[in-house]
Parts: sequence; C-alpha cells; structure tokens
Amino acid sequence: MSNLTDAKVAAIKPPAAGQDEHKDSGPGYVRGLRLRVGTSGKKTWIVRARAGEKVINKKLGTYPAMGLSAARKAAGGVLEAIAKDGSTEALDRTFGAVATAWVDKVAKPKNSSWRLQERRLEMHVLPQWRDRKIAEIRRGDVRDLVDGVEGDVLPSRVLAIVKTVFRYALSRDWVESSPVEGLAKPAADTPRDRVLTMEELAAVWNAAGLLGFPFGHYLRVLALTAQRRTEVASMRWDDVDLEAATWIIPAKETKSGRTHLVPLSATAVQLLKELPKLGEFVFTHGGDTHISGYAKAKSRVDALIVASDVKVSPWRLHDLRRSAATHMVRLGVSEDVVGRVLNHAPKGVTAKVYALHTYAPEKRNALARLAAELMRAIAGEKAGKVVPIRG
Repeated sequence: MSNLTDAKVAAIKPPAAGQDEHKDSGPGYVRGLRLRVGTSGKKTWIVRARAGEKVINKKLGTYPAMGLSAARKAAGGVLEAIAKDGSTEALDRTFGAVATAWVDKVAKPKNSSWRLQERRLEMHVLPQWRDRKIAEIRRGDVRDLVDGVEGDVLPSRVLAIVKTVFRYALSRDWVESSPVEGLAKPAADTPRDRVLTMEELAAVWNAAGLLGFPFGHYLRVLALTAQRRTEVASMRWDDVDLEAATWIIPAKETKSGRTHLVPLSATAVQLLKELPKLGEFVFTHGGDTHISGYAKAKSRVDALIVASDVKVSPWRLHDLRRSAATHMVRLGVSEDVVGRVLNHAPKGVTAKVYALHTYAPEKRNALARLAAELMRAIAGEKAGKVVPIRG
C-alpha cells in the first residue's frame, strides 16, 4: 500500500481468513512498522526489527486508539532502543519492576525503614503504576498521582519515594530522564478533614452527569460506594454481579490486602446497567486499561460546577469517601459498620473473631441510606432525619 494515511488505515477491510499485514509507506514512513489486521477487524500496530540473528516483533497499540502518527513515533522509539541495547527490555520495564529492584537492592541493605518505604509504594503508587512502563511515565502522570494521594500520608512523602525510584532507574540507564525532577513540593501537605455537605455532593453529582462516560459515571459510583479512588477506577465487570447487587474487590486491588464485599445500592446498580462494556474494566476509554488522568477530569467537573452557580468549597476525590462515611454516621449507622463499608482493619479480640462475618446486610443498609440521602439532596430536599440503627 503506497502513501499510508489515517484515512487509508480506517478503510482497510478485514481478511476472509488469517490476518493481513500492511507495511508503513509514504512520506515520513518508519521501516519495520506494520499494521496487522485480523478477521475480526481489529487493527494492531507492530514494529519488526532484527537484532543480530534475532527477529523482534513488538506490539505498539491498536487503531484507532493509536493513530498513524503516534504509531510512527512509538516505532521510532522501539527501533532506537533495539539499536542501542539489542532488545526492547528497557522499553518493557515497568515501574513496579523497577520499584521492586530498588527495594531489594538498595532500600533493604541500606535503610532500616525500608518496610515503611515499601508500604508507601504498595499503598499509594503501585495500584496505579505497577504495570506502567516506566519509560512512558510523564510529568503530568506524576502530578496526577500526587494530587490524588489518599488518606493521611503527606503527598510530599509519596513524591519523594517516586523521585527516589526514578533516580535509581536513571543510575541504571533504564530511563533517559526523570519526570519528577523540578516538580515543586505539593502545596496541600497536611492531613485533610474536608467533608462535603449533601448540597455540595449533589452539585458534584450533577456536574458528573454533564461530564459523561467514563469519568462522570466513575465519580457517581465513587460517591455511592465510599470506596477508594483507585479501587473504583480498577473495577472489573467480572467482579460485579448486578443481579445480586454486589461488587467483590479482590485482595490485590485493596489497600488493606483483604478481599472486600461492597453491596451495591439500587441507584448504583441502575447506573452500572447503563454503562457500555468496552473491555474488562468498567471505567475505561478504550478497553485495555482503566481510566487515569484524574486531575484533568476533576478540573472539568469543577468548571461545570462553577458554571452552574452552585457554591462548592475546594475538594478532592478522596473527600468523597470521607464525606460518605461522615454522612452514614450522621444517618445513624454505627462507626463499626461504616468501618466495614470502608474496609478498615477490625481492631481488638472481639472484632477479630467477628471478622469472619462480612456484615453484608448492615453494609447494604448503610449504603442504601447514603444513596437515598443523596437522591433527596439532588431533588432539592433538606437533609434527612437521623434514624438510629443497630450496629
């Protein structure tokens, strides 16, 4: 095919059997770049190159998520790496792999507090970046990560450990530069206690509706479930049972390392039923990975709130979780049950004995009350009365 363009790529038809490969050609072409098209119509960019006697085939991405220009740029990077190292190992190396290497080879032998550092990585960085290729992480990704730090840890501590891991990668020539160098210390470097009123939560809900899929729906589920930002973002369809109205968060996805049952309110079930299924993740752009770029989406929501003339004081995504917990207590839900909803670790001998009990009915009751209270606020009604329930 001569003079390959995006229009010609879009027009390529799937073969009757097997798969076809179309070489890049025309102005700006990259030698070795090919478009592989299967009978299903899926179009995948690959780059093929030789390193000594070895032929390397490297998948770059799928069309149309990756256009021709982006594919050529990615192919150029792969060819450069192969020419330099004879392999694509440096390009394939993930942040999680580098962080593990740093902990094992540097932190453990030289730092008595390595367990704390490892814990911070596990809690605040690896849930988002474990499988991210370290060479592809940009400064904006670092800002998004630090801006979205959850819980009581200082954002500057998270930034510091990310910077350390990147400096280790630099020392091993695994990256050309660090996206962390030069970033200012986070301004909001104090533990937060911000709780949104029901009226503010209603404003966020309405703005999220204008934002649309996937971030708008993601924010609404965040408000309805009281779970952590990254846990909701990585929700998979296989873990959701809409008939039983449950969501099981696998242990590997939770901050606590415990499998967690989240009962879904009728509002949450209805919202999820309306979503398209584009892949394994519920909230995704193209189906291959879950959503990211939280800071940009949050800025768009804030702009929509301002345009609606509703007064909402500065807030962050994690504040939705704290707000949900606070309002459940206000509605008469015991702090113990709220803790179970949040998947906090049970304390004390009695709590450990009863830890085998999932508290499913109590958690369902609590989240149903939260959803009903939010719907009342959206309808313009005043906050509901506090009705005590048995914990």
